[in-house]
Amino acid sequence: MDHTHRPSPMSQRGGHSTGYGIPPTSQQHQPTAARRGPGPMLASSGGNPHQNLTQAQIHQQNQQAMQDRELAKRRARKPTDKTIPEGVEEIVPGVALYRQLRDMERRYDATILRKRLDVQDAVNRNVKNYKTLRIFISNTAKDQPWQNSDCPLDENPFDFDTGQIPTFRVRIEGRLLEDTEDDAAELDPDSDLGLSDLDINALPKPPRKKFSHFFKSISVELDRNKEIHPEGNAIEWRKPAPNAPPGLASQGPAEFDGFEFERKGDENVTCVIKLVRDEVPDRFRLSAQLADLLDTKEDTRAGIVMGIWEYVRINGLQDPEERRTINCDMALRNIFQCDRLYFPQIPELTLSHILPLEPIALTYIIRTDVPSHFSPTVHDVTVSVDDPIRAKMAALLSSPAYSAGLREISQIDEQISVLVQGLNHSKAKRDFWHAMSMDPAGFVKRWVSSQKRDLDTLSGETGGNVEDEELRRKEFFDKVGENVYLLLARQMRGAQQGGQQVM
Repeated sequence: MDHTHRPSPMSQRGGHSTGYGIPPTSQQHQPTAARRGPGPMLASSGGNPHQNLTQAQIHQQNQQAMQDRELAKRRARKPTDKTIPEGVEEIVPGVALYRQLRDMERRYDATILRKRLDVQDAVNRNVKNYKTLRIFISNTAKDQPWQNSDCPLDENPFDFDTGQIPTFRVRIEGRLLEDTEDDAAELDPDSDLGLSDLDINALPKPPRKKFSHFFKSISVELDRNKEIHPEGNAIEWRKPAPNAPPGLASQGPAEFDGFEFERKGDENVTCVIKLVRDEVPDRFRLSAQLADLLDTKEDTRAGIVMGIWEYVRINGLQDPEERRTINCDMALRNIFQCDRLYFPQIPELTLSHILPLEPIALTYIIRTDVPSHFSPTVHDVTVSVDDPIRAKMAALLSSPAYSAGLREISQIDEQISVLVQGLNHSKAKRDFWHAMSMDPAGFVKRWVSSQKRDLDTLSGETGGNVEDEELRRKEFFDKVGENVYLLLARQMRGAQQGGQQVM
């Protein structure tokens, strides 16, 4: 037998820790034959397994355990039945009305629960409404050659510079159109169906979203000669991340209704304004094959998975034995390049068929050869906004009044259960005494027989014919009763005779 020492796995890791708090030297020099086997396992509840609990901590744990057991006993003894037993309506009036109220309460509870589930499902679906964002683009020109009529050029010198630098200023702003404005714009202005200013102002208005709220980034690219204007041809704004540190956040306001910039130049310039939409959850562009399958060009990831599931369900492509397996038809085979796929793999497989949405591109010509009071260019862009009812539904689900109402209803139910329990006890007592008053002898015999059967059942003595056993025991108790009466009579007679002799 080989008695050479083999180091434990704990000692092979780094030579600093050998396990169980034994120093490396003592474990290396201890022979294997001297070991008595594994010691007792120590159960630890904390960082240090060898740290003993104090008496105060042990006492506190024992008290907590006793309180938990007491609460469990109270919950076990707490009555929960709120149903009034049969036959009480003959004694107590109003039982039928109570049962009607209970039935109505059950219907109300079912309706409220169903409506609450519908509201919760609507909040989780995150339904979006689509509105029109009207964007206004305008520019002004300053110190242009055609504007410098007050400073005529000198004909003799060769310097034709007036000393003023021509510039232009571009302003971009947006405003979300309300539903009333959209409806009023579609109506005939000459008809009497339009809404008056008083009616529009009387409608409740939700908090207004600013222009920058709908976009992740806004960039402006100026199309002009970079050799003459090497800088300032690109202007970009990015929305700061929600949890970005103050040092990494972009300069300027996080939300704004519009912005403007100024550049040097005396020529007309074409600029392209690119708006990257900010939507929660994000929407994506679908590939041509997936778009044909789902009959949509843009959708969220959850919407894509749900669309594929609807397609599979309608066409019966689920495997009859393994329901999470899909047998691909020709359309799915062309998209995923497989004959069978596992349904949880669909979100990963669709990543190669979705692309980010293209930014909204608006083209505008910056005019420096016209006065600055001309009307701005207007563009209408469709943006998604949260359903205004969704915020109210979310507030309803998290309302503290709902929790307080549930606690109050629970307390009332407990009181009703206690009252019904007391009513059941009173009904049992009344039935007992009423049956005894109608036939005392027969009731006592039946009651004694019932108690005897219960005792036999508890003691396990339930063999043979029950009626014969009852008759045999009755005769035995009758004989015992007669013997007891005779014994008592003899004792009384002997006591009387002894008294006479003493006298």
